[in-house]
Amino acid sequence: MSDALPSTGEAPPSAPPAAARRLDFEFHATGGEYFRIWIVNLLLTIVTLGIYSAWAKVRRLRYFYGNTRLADAAFEYHGRPIQILKGRLIAVGAYAIFYVVAQLQPLAAIGFLPLFAFGVPWIIMKSRRFQMRMTSYRGIRFGFDGDYRGALGAFIGWPVLGMLTLGILWPRSIWEQSRYILANARYGTGHARFTASRGVFYRFCFVTLGLGAVLYAGAFAGVGGLVGASGLEGEEIPEETAVAVGLAVGVVFLLVSLVLSAYYRKSWVNASFGGLELGPHRVESELETWPLVGLYLSNFALIVLTLGLYAPWATVRQMQYQLANLHVRAQGDLDQFAAAAGDATDAIGEEIGDFFDIDFGL
Repeated sequence: MSDALPSTGEAPPSAPPAAARRLDFEFHATGGEYFRIWIVNLLLTIVTLGIYSAWAKVRRLRYFYGNTRLADAAFEYHGRPIQILKGRLIAVGAYAIFYVVAQLQPLAAIGFLPLFAFGVPWIIMKSRRFQMRMTSYRGIRFGFDGDYRGALGAFIGWPVLGMLTLGILWPRSIWEQSRYILANARYGTGHARFTASRGVFYRFCFVTLGLGAVLYAGAFAGVGGLVGASGLEGEEIPEETAVAVGLAVGVVFLLVSLVLSAYYRKSWVNASFGGLELGPHRVESELETWPLVGLYLSNFALIVLTLGLYAPWATVRQMQYQLANLHVRAQGDLDQFAAAAGDATDAIGEEIGDFFDIDFGL
């Protein structure tokens, strides 16, 4: 007699999927440590007439990446100073040519504008490729698969349409830019997905616009009421009073601008990273408006009071806040991604982007 149970013809039930784990980013850099790196970088850059700036950038990024951890593993930066120096020399040379032509033949310099406009997407594409390729986590490099056509549409085509439609399509252009930057990212052989809806971007863009209209109108009304209550309306205002009113107006509009900037950045970063997925894992961002306003205000005040010496602490504080509110919802093991074959890349695009202050904010 057989001890085997009779077969039902049905496959055994599959194991339930593993519960998602929340993994928090950790940032262990300190203002004091970074100040020592920052001041040495600054002094050596001045002494070498800017040549050391490439080495300074590598030191700074290696310090920040090495102090950023996820699931007990640190990120690494692999850029080499010589790569960056070559890119910066090309950027300086390109600007020097434009400057000389603009001085000798101002009208001829206008011909550089289309070249610059169509060059910006190339710079962004090359910059992103270099940044991602020079970053690794757990021994696996990141990558970027965005092409020039996608960059041209996201950073030139859609913004132009946004202007032609008097801003109606501007939120769509912001969505397209975030999608280009994030959806083309790669970790080893794992490709990212961007699932954020356009409606979220339209909502926070128009809320920012409406909030700005209300706050600025209120500020104007408040200033007008203050002048009217002072009894100086229509009269010659004493110089001391004019200075005091001017300072008050400046402070009010600075505060309004900070609130709008904080709300917009919070909404944009949360919406962008909240739509980022890599395999079964997804990213969450939980920035808030008022903590950002407080961070901006305190950093600004302390930088002014210390004549700029607080800048390293301000940078560390901002990164600490952003990373403390960035999480990964991990479904399974983070080690499932295999390393991809590396493509040849250079630092030219990134350094030209740095030279002309092109920044994505993500």
